[in-house]
Amino acid sequence: MKTRYALVLLALLGCKKNNPPSPTTDVPATRGTADVAPSAADLTIPELPRTALLAIRGSNLRKVLNLIAPGVPTRLALGQAAPGITPGLGEHGVDIDPDAPFSAILAPSSADTPNGQINVTVAWPLRPGMEIVQDAQAGRGFHDVGDGLYEPTGSAQDVLLGGSDGGAPSSPCWIARRSARDWSILCGPREQVRPLSRWLVRAAASPPPDAALLDAVVRPEPARRVLALQLAALEAQDPRRNDAGTNRPLVAQYEAVHRSAENTRQLFDDLSQAHATLVLEETSYRVRAEVEFANAGGASTRALVGSSVGQHAALDLLRRLPGTATAYFATGFDVSALSPLLSEDATDPRMAAAFGPEMVRFQDALRDLTGFRHHGQRAMGFIPGDGVTRVEIVRLPGAAAQIASLRATATAVPRTPRPSGANPADQFAILPSPAGLPPGSLRLRLGPDPARLPPQVPAEVRAQYQRSVLLVPDGDTLVLVDAVDPVARYHSMLAGDRLAPAVADDRAAVVHLTPAAILSLLGAPPSADANATDAVHGTLHATRVGDTGARFELALEAPVVAVNNVRDQIAALQAQQAQMMRQMQQAQQQAGAGQRRPMPAGRPPSAAQLPEPDFQLQPPR
Repeated sequence: MKTRYALVLLALLGCKKNNPPSPTTDVPATRGTADVAPSAADLTIPELPRTALLAIRGSNLRKVLNLIAPGVPTRLALGQAAPGITPGLGEHGVDIDPDAPFSAILAPSSADTPNGQINVTVAWPLRPGMEIVQDAQAGRGFHDVGDGLYEPTGSAQDVLLGGSDGGAPSSPCWIARRSARDWSILCGPREQVRPLSRWLVRAAASPPPDAALLDAVVRPEPARRVLALQLAALEAQDPRRNDAGTNRPLVAQYEAVHRSAENTRQLFDDLSQAHATLVLEETSYRVRAEVEFANAGGASTRALVGSSVGQHAALDLLRRLPGTATAYFATGFDVSALSPLLSEDATDPRMAAAFGPEMVRFQDALRDLTGFRHHGQRAMGFIPGDGVTRVEIVRLPGAAAQIASLRATATAVPRTPRPSGANPADQFAILPSPAGLPPGSLRLRLGPDPARLPPQVPAEVRAQYQRSVLLVPDGDTLVLVDAVDPVARYHSMLAGDRLAPAVADDRAAVVHLTPAAILSLLGAPPSADANATDAVHGTLHATRVGDTGARFELALEAPVVAVNNVRDQIAALQAQQAQMMRQMQQAQQQAGAGQRRPMPAGRPPSAAQLPEPDFQLQPPR
């Protein structure tokens, strides 16, 4: 499953090739002279091998590692991480030059009969003067196959075990000359290193064009073979064949996985080209990506194209946001047209068992009203102060009637304990709406009463549960305010200035998000360290190609300080949650069996998601 999700991500973030080869070009996979590394004098990058699914060129490993794992010593990171990517590298991870260009290819395990496995082959740059290069040139554990390429000798067993050949060290990786003075170590499956070596060596001889830190090209043909094989293997395990579908949970799980696999296969069947670059400037990262579908033959591609092409970001809604918003985004996607790509909303069985069907219906109604699934035309703004106030304006004809329906559903939820001991009244409440609000407004607390939270809940998480949500009908739109005091925020936004962003009218989506806004979207509690004003800004452009195809262009600029801020905050929250989980497990062990689990305090609720159903509140005082 991981392979398929990686392919989807690469496709949706990919983009058109700048200077890569045609995706239909074949490179022979035999042992002829065309397949070995070219001479050091030849600096031309050849066309991609036909088996390549994803080809990556990078200019500097040190900068990539600093983005992924800041503060970790580069040599230590390479010594530990690189052998995990290509296990044959072994102890030679510390020999990698972190400041030299590199290249990699992901390819199916076999070009003609793929088994669904994706392998990676990497041309790691070596630091000058490495002993393994001297061994290769002297024939100790290697033999020269021409054109600057040295193949390891010894049996396959010796190679895989990192053994020796005649007393000389052996390596499962090949050695290749990438320039007159520089060398690479090529690591990957033995049967793939040689046919891929020519492109890998030349691609690693110089940095990617346009000063890119990373350059990635996706080729759909190999992905189609892999996805078709995976889908066939999945269908062979269809539980409906064996038990006539009597095991409904298993059938439901299979149907969800099969839907995802079929959607992915259809997208890659129609995908024609994809390419993305990451550029590191002095103070920011820039991402440029483009993915193109030559046609929309499958239902999944038709859904994607139909929901986006011709749709523009809801700038009229965006300009209704208060001028105090320091972050915002707006979308124009017709989410209802995306239904073939979306899985069904699943009800948490623990919620139904603990709180009953009325609570489940309320949760579903709230999700339908405020979630993206049914109402994608929206603008969202974020206002600092008292945490982060979130204001959404959603295009929703009949907003007043739909809010009234939600109120009726909420009122129908019993406010008494269930047989499980859980009380829905502890999980949400309809709060009084002060005078002065438009008729039909609804204010909800979407979490437990903050006064009854366990004492070990951190202050910042406790503050999240003090928030409430105000839903206000405004003609054909719904206004949602999520804040500590949403009523005051709503009145202030009516009296103040409006947002005036400079955004092109033909964009399908636009984002301008500060670190605090990103954390708010992720449901993380606010932090004073995330109040930086540096914002990630991006746009998505969708245009028609041919009769039914489409091209998606993504442009994203992210200040380095903002990226570091979000990454550090998420890492700190994950560490805090891990510590809380350990403390909870220790408390459970000490309390013994039969005790209910304490509240997972690291997951505050949002407007579209009720909290976990296993809260343990303090008794009323």
